[in-house]
Amino acid sequence: MAEGEVRKVDTAAGKISLKHGEIKNLDMPPMTMVFQVSDPALLTKVKAGDKVRFTAKQVNGAYTVTSIEAAP
Repeated sequence: MAEGEVRKVDTAAGKISLKHGEIKNLDMPPMTMVFQVSDPALLTKVKAGDKVRFTAKQVNGAYTVTSIEAAP
């Protein structure tokens, strides 16, 4: 799982903007970027400013958050 902070939640578009640390499975350095979500219900769990832990994968060429939870 990667750690990050929610910058913006766009439920209409099914996207979330995250400022995140390194995502090892995607070989991605820390940055802020917009991700698709695999399930729109994930967006109801978080709001802008929340510290989170999440997993992301590349699905059909798009970086997609597949799980997300509030960081302890």
